[in-house]
Amino acid sequence: MNIWTKLAMYSFCETERLALRPFFFTDVYDFHQIASDAENLRFIFPAQASIEESQYALANYFMKSPLGIWAICHKKDGNMIGSIKFEKIDEIKREAELGYFLKKDYWGQGYMTEVVKSLCDLSMAELGLKQLSIITHLENLASQKVAENSGFNLYRRFKGSDRYSRKMRDYLEFRYTKGELSE
Repeated sequence: MNIWTKLAMYSFCETERLALRPFFFTDVYDFHQIASDAENLRFIFPAQASIEESQYALANYFMKSPLGIWAICHKKDGNMIGSIKFEKIDEIKREAELGYFLKKDYWGQGYMTEVVKSLCDLSMAELGLKQLSIITHLENLASQKVAENSGFNLYRRFKGSDRYSRKMRDYLEFRYTKGELSE
């Protein structure tokens, strides 16, 4: 069984407070609430002014190839409050990079750490991955805290081109490696 088959098996999963599932087009209103507020996506992509932009982004970047991309939903009210996905999967090296965002109303409550830890466990135990990485902008302290609280270790600091502005920026890469797991 390859990683894509396994990802299909785990397209729906849960943590203590959250449900992870594929995106639905009906998520567009929750998605637009997140995507239209620049503060929510400051390190991800530019804010979306219209519902049509959000519909396009949702369909093309989150629904078109759904394996390894989850909508994060709050169990209490069912609202979609963020996303987590494998940005890159290398089946040969058995590595992947995680990318995520969360609606600012839910920041600072441990939700993203809960999801990242859950996906780390799933990745190593069920998907057969040996390493995960999280790359953050140098100034994205919240994401660095999520990485550290999830058992990732700082691996390197490097310069790279921002995918939207094309400006050179400083980044940090955190790694979670099988056999070197914290907690």
